[in-house]
Amino acid sequence: MSRIVLIAGLIPYESGKTWFTLSSALYARKQGLMVKVFKPVAGHNLWYSPLAVKETLKLKLLVGNDVTIYYKNNLVEEPAIANPISIATAPPDPLIYSGRIDDYMRDLEETYSTTVLSRITNCNSKAINHHVHLENLEKTTPEVKKFIVKLASLLKAEEYPLLKLVNYMFSSSVNEDLDKCLEHLEKNSELVFVESFNDAITPYHGVVEKAGLIAIVAPSRVLVYEDTEKIRELLERNTEKLGFEGFRAKYFIDKLKPDIVLNTEFASKPSPRRAHAEFVNYILRKT
Repeated sequence: MSRIVLIAGLIPYESGKTWFTLSSALYARKQGLMVKVFKPVAGHNLWYSPLAVKETLKLKLLVGNDVTIYYKNNLVEEPAIANPISIATAPPDPLIYSGRIDDYMRDLEETYSTTVLSRITNCNSKAINHHVHLENLEKTTPEVKKFIVKLASLLKAEEYPLLKLVNYMFSSSVNEDLDKCLEHLEKNSELVFVESFNDAITPYHGVVEKAGLIAIVAPSRVLVYEDTEKIRELLERNTEKLGFEGFRAKYFIDKLKPDIVLNTEFASKPSPRRAHAEFVNYILRKT
């Protein structure tokens, strides 16, 4: 069975988890390991993602920045399976928030308030469904809306109420569906890196029970935890008390002491360095 390692970010954006995952995976592959990367849930803003948009147009499949990077580095073979849930957002038009600029700023920070396109892959049937969310599409500028409509047409996206997407993301069935995708990736691999979503400790409940190690990445530091059972128990308590807020990695830092701490360096591009070698070697010893 494959070793499964979960990578989470401490902060919502630019925590460094994608670069750390990529560099660690590249190092592991250099050591002769069969490596895969799993990004169960990915979100990206179309406005800031020209390379991902270009790849989406090329593949006729909604993909984000992280998956594009992994795909181009041959760590992902089937983007639709390696990333079964893809969410694309777009900035709303500030002019429609006249007198409500605080609402505009709040919507910019809320993924579901700006989600315009999404994709869900069923790893059992291999069915791929693209969706366009009209509620948020109507909030964009005419120029942005025109582009998204063309993109939705290329993807053959169907109109889909945003509430249905949200309900699915919080349903029990999402765990089963994502587990099927992970099982598919495990078949021909020795090591699977699972990258979480934003600052969530895990992209979904089930993967915590499968992970041999969990790493929480912050700029210049990586905190590594062996006792995934403690993290699972703390996750249950946090979500029971705080709801979805309880997924945030910040609620785990003060409660749990890391087994090791790695120091990452300044780098102009992802590449294996000492911290990534230490991490992979630690994985091989401990899992």
